[in-house]
Order: sequence, then structure tokens, then C-alpha cells
Amino acid sequence: MIEELHVTASFRSWLLDYAFEGRDPSGQFLGAWHSVSHPTLGESDIVILFEDFQDNKAALLIENKIDAPAQPEQPERYRLRGGAGIEDGSWHKFRTCIMAPKAYMEARVHAESYDICISYESIRDWFQQWGSDARSAYRARLMQEAIDQSRRGYSPDPHSGVTQFWFDYWELARVEYPELHMRKPGKIPAGSDWPMFRPGVLGQGRRIVHKLARGVVDLEIDGAAGVVEEIVALNRNVLGDQIAVMRTNKSASIRITVTILDRFAGMPSQLVAARAGLSAASRLLTFADVHDPAMQVVLAQSPRLGNR
Repeated sequence: MIEELHVTASFRSWLLDYAFEGRDPSGQFLGAWHSVSHPTLGESDIVILFEDFQDNKAALLIENKIDAPAQPEQPERYRLRGGAGIEDGSWHKFRTCIMAPKAYMEARVHAESYDICISYESIRDWFQQWGSDARSAYRARLMQEAIDQSRRGYSPDPHSGVTQFWFDYWELARVEYPELHMRKPGKIPAGSDWPMFRPGVLGQGRRIVHKLARGVVDLEIDGAAGVVEEIVALNRNVLGDQIAVMRTNKSASIRITVTILDRFAGMPSQLVAARAGLSAASRLLTFADVHDPAMQVVLAQSPRLGNR
């Protein structure tokens, strides 16, 4: 990837146009680096730096995954490193990106926390479509091998305590909040911290996520980041100290603040807090009706949702 960014201008232009969604065309390419570390905020797999046509430096911070599990708070730390780059003058603006096979991103909710997702399949297709030499054919084969490796799967080591917590959480949801239709968990690794609910009433492009360690429950609405103010205006009568609407990357999230839960601790001592989180998730279902005015705003102004 680093080599292609340096030597193939057409590939570089395609990737940056994809990552910035056509809104920020690249000017002068300044470089691309692998494993760029911050002294306190961790490491970015790939950092691309360029100047836009207004001579502002822009950075793309890429997390590259084939099959390895995400580290705790990984997308958030990418965003912190991007902000640190603005503060120290390394760049004026940035976007965060995850680059991985489609199957990896579809199976992991954390992928949605990056500004943009670029699939290995799209990179493979670029080389197949635009490259006509042996080099491009070789690159396409490399991408396909990585995709196949991801399909064979990575089995993270399950954590017995976290697995038990998730099972107890699911049992509580199944008995007391059946409307959430939580799926029965399997063996859960230590880093899994976001139970998710996708009951049919939510429709496409929406999900409810209980972010245990953050102490919030979010109804996430894909593609609605640009209509947060409209959602707030149409729901002032139900918003308050514990419920708010905010932008979460490219989504809008209707958020309820709840008590933090520790997945490494047992459920019995946290039963009240777990029940409060599930109650908040159930409450957020009231925003799921497509006849709700706020949802009509989202459907009207979001092309991704308006065509469903």
C-alpha cells in the first residue's frame, strides 16, 4: 500500500478521492508512512499526508485489518491522534479510515466508528479494472489472498468472565426486554463491550448499541450526521438531561446516559445498572417508527436511507 501510494499517481488519486468522498481533491502528495507512533496515543498503521488546493495539509489515518481483533477504544484513539496532529501543526484536518475485507467490517461494529471504510475488495477491483500490467495483476492477487485469509477467519481467545457477563446480560434481555430481540451470544473475547440490538422495527440503517464502559445507549442512524439539528428541533419535548442527539462520525445518535457497566465483573452486583441500560434501549425503540417526524427528516435528507 505504501509503495503504491508513492509510485502510482492514479491509485493515490482514487484512494484519496474515495476516502474524502470527492469533497477534498488532493493537490500535492506529501508522503505516506507505516506504523506512525504517538508517544501517548498509540500507533496508526498508515498515515497519508497531502496538500489540498487551498494549501491546507490534510491527513488520512488508516487502521489496516485482515483478521485481527480490534483493540479497546481503537477508533477513538485514531481520532485523538488526528486531533493531536492539528494541535502540533502536522496537518490542518484529518479523516480516520479502516481498511479491511468486507466480511471483517460487516462483522464488527467498531468499523462504523471510523470516518470511512475502504474494503480490500474495492482495492482489488481497482487493480483489476485500471491496471493492465503484471504489477497490477500481482497486486490484485495479493489483495485476494488477504480476503481469503479473512474468510478463513480469526478466532480470538474467548474470555470466560466476559462471556458469562454477556450471557447473563442476554438472559436478562430475553426475559424482561424481548422486544429488543437480542441475539444469543457465543464465546466472547475480552475486548467486546458493545451489545447491539437490531429488532425489525428499526429497519435498515439503524441500530441500538449499549456502550457498556462509556455509560451510554445510542440509537444510531446511518447517514444522518447532517440533520442532527433537525432531529433535535423535532424532539425537544422528549430531550432532557439524560437524552440528547449528537453526531457520531457519519451517523446521528439519539443517546441516553446510563450507569457504566464493567464486563469483567459479575452480573449479580450490576443487575440494576444492566436493567437500566436495557430499559434505555427499549425506550429508544420509540424513535424507530418511520412515521416519526424526526425519521422523516432523516429519510428525506439522507440518500442512503431514502432509497430503502
